[in-house]
Amino acid sequence: MVEIRWLGTAGLEIAFDGTTLLVDPYLTRAGKLDLLFRRLRPSADRLRAYVRGLGGRVSAIVCGHTHFDHALDIPLVGSPSLKTLAGLSGISPDMRVCRGGEEVELPGGLSVRMIPSRHGRVLFGRVPYPGEIDPCAELPFKAGQYRLGAMFMPRIEAGGVSIVHQGSAGCLPEELEGLRCDVLFMCVPGWKKTPGYPEVCMERLRPAVVVPFHYDDFTTCLPGSGPVRRLPGSDLEGFIARVSRHAPGIEVRVPDPREAMRF
Repeated sequence: MVEIRWLGTAGLEIAFDGTTLLVDPYLTRAGKLDLLFRRLRPSADRLRAYVRGLGGRVSAIVCGHTHFDHALDIPLVGSPSLKTLAGLSGISPDMRVCRGGEEVELPGGLSVRMIPSRHGRVLFGRVPYPGEIDPCAELPFKAGQYRLGAMFMPRIEAGGVSIVHQGSAGCLPEELEGLRCDVLFMCVPGWKKTPGYPEVCMERLRPAVVVPFHYDDFTTCLPGSGPVRRLPGSDLEGFIARVSRHAPGIEVRVPDPREAMRF
């Protein structure tokens, strides 16, 4: 059995047989004023509190792209921009730099394939902060300095369950040829601005379960109970309705960041 916990934003914690894999864990959740006017720093207190509660061994941390809400709190398996970010941070992790299409075997019987992808047009009809991270820049960065870098859709295999992490509302359909998955985590913000999304992804990947995520307002703290605050205009209900119309009978699970989903 595989347990998956949504950490808010595009963050996932995937646990299998005593091993944990993290994808895009963004726990700092910097506020709106910080994003607009200040240089961003990871919250050491929030990261320590989270790590203390982790069970099992962390096999790897995977990064789909290097915008701040995906990469501020990490590094390990990801793009050349992630390697630049790690170097600027003054650390030399056991890091695998991916160009796209690689299958990376991980300890604990897990594996990840980094599928080349495309970011959604979520900022005034445009892809936010394109390009690579500047290797000559100095940390801490402002939000806009966390450039997109290469964009991936990680496909994780754990305990016979295949999971695709779609961290933005976009894709490269040709890269999904011949791929399948059991569980598809789909980014909600920007879904109306990408032609064929989410239909193309479901047709190519044929998931049994769709889990919408990344719709929470990541400039606020996750509540201890009750519903999460959503990003304005995300229209989660409209997204679910569109998925259900295209694939009647498909299971759609709306995640609760306080509970593990079992597959």
